[in-house]
Amino acid sequence: MRFVQIYHLVVTLLITSWLATATAQEKTLQADFRPRPPEMVVGEGEKLSGPLKDILEEAVLSIGYQIKWRVVPFPKSLHDLETGQVDLVPRVVHTKERESFIHYLGPIGYQDKDIQFLVGKGQEERIQKYEDLRSLVVGVKLKTAYFDPFDTDTTLHKETASDDVNLARMFIGGRFDTVALLDRQAMEGVLTSLGFKDYAFANYRFSQRIGNYYGLSKKSPLASLFPQLNQAIQGMIRNGRVRAIYQIHGVEPPQSQP
Repeated sequence: MRFVQIYHLVVTLLITSWLATATAQEKTLQADFRPRPPEMVVGEGEKLSGPLKDILEEAVLSIGYQIKWRVVPFPKSLHDLETGQVDLVPRVVHTKERESFIHYLGPIGYQDKDIQFLVGKGQEERIQKYEDLRSLVVGVKLKTAYFDPFDTDTTLHKETASDDVNLARMFIGGRFDTVALLDRQAMEGVLTSLGFKDYAFANYRFSQRIGNYYGLSKKSPLASLFPQLNQAIQGMIRNGRVRAIYQIHGVEPPQSQP
C-alpha cells in the first residue's frame, strides 16, 4: 500500500513539473541580441546589457511573459524573423519589403543615423557626392538597410560581408574602396580591436532620422501578442519609462519626433 502511495506521489510530482515547464515555455518569447553599443552591449561571457534589452524585458513582463535571449548576427535574425524561428529582434530598420513578415513595435523614438563611408586616411575627399560611389567598390553588410536609392541602386559595385568584423578585415585587406556604415561607432570599435588606425570617413554622408523599432515576426506562434505588447511599449513611451531606462544606462534617449 505504501509503495502505491509513493508511486502516485512520484507520478504527480513528475506531471506537475512537466506542466510547469510546458507553461514556462509557452510564456517565453525568443529574442535575438547583437552588439550595438551603447544600446546593446555584449560583455564577457556574453553578458547582455543596454537600454533596448531592459525596455523589451519590462514590456514583455508586463503582459505576463519572459524573454530568452540568444546572440546572433543580424542577417540570421532577419532570416529567422521571416521564417518564424525567432519572435523578437531589437532595432530593426523599417522598410516596405520587411513589412510582409514583421510587425513593427514602437518606435520608441527617433535617432539621427547618418550613413557614412569608411575610407583610407587622407582620402576623405574621394567621396564628395553620391555619384562618386559609382567608380568605387563599396562594402556593405548583408541584409542591412541603408537608404534609398542606395539600397536598390544596381549600378553601384557593392560587395557584401556578414558582419562588421568581416567588413573591416576585407577593407584592411584592400577588397573594398569604401564601406557604407549605419553605425560608425560599432565599426570604430572593431577597427580598434584589430589594431588598425589608417582610416578616415568620407566628406559625403547621407543624413537621415529613423525610427527605433522592435521587430515581431508575423510567423511567430505568439504573433497575436502584437497589439498587447505594442500597447505596453507605447505606455512606457508616454509615461517616460523609456527615457528613464536610457538615462539609467547613461545613454542619450531617442527623440520623440521624426
